Amino acid sequence: ALALGLALAEGSGVPSVELPDGVQMPMLAFGSWPGSLKGCTVADGVKQWLMLGGRHIDTANDYHTQPDVGAAIRKVGVPRSEIFLTTKIPGPIGKQAAMDMVLNVSLPSLGVDYLDLVLIHFPCIEDKLFPNKCGAEEHAQRVDTWGGLLELKKRGKIRAVGVSNFDADQLATLAAASGVTPAVNQVE
Repeated sequence: ALALGLALAEGSGVPSVELPDGVQMPMLAFGSWPGSLKGCTVADGVKQWLMLGGRHIDTANDYHTQPDVGAAIRKVGVPRSEIFLTTKIPGPIGKQAAMDMVLNVSLPSLGVDYLDLVLIHFPCIEDKLFPNKCGAEEHAQRVDTWGGLLELKKRGKIRAVGVSNFDADQLATLAAASGVTPAVNQVE
């Protein structure tokens, strides 16, 4: 961690990848899942990450850390335009619920006007169904949830949309239904 911090502080930068629509995503992110942090709070970890020059922060509604992430961002004072924020909404919840979660929970909790990347966290509603038992039963709900994220992208509230932990068939289904392939499939 110290070597990374020194490299970032010295300006060597972090490689990025170009997502659709020209969105540049740093390849190294600070994950805000509280179970992965030892010896510091989420807010302290985010503050340290930003002060060392890190600019990509990954959070999720299920982590319950978005208010802490937002407070840390405000406290450090790095301009929003310099930070890449990724968040995840729960597995298929439907179009309206997805839109409501982003507009009424994620954005206000983080204290921002837009998100750089929003992912559908899991293809299944229940963890016990993941990964191989949720395909057909939740197909329509996955497509509907995806539609909600695409609508928010059209409105400028999300710059890029993706998924997490989806298999190839589930990715193909979303692309076929919408004409839009997920920009990212983050796999745990």
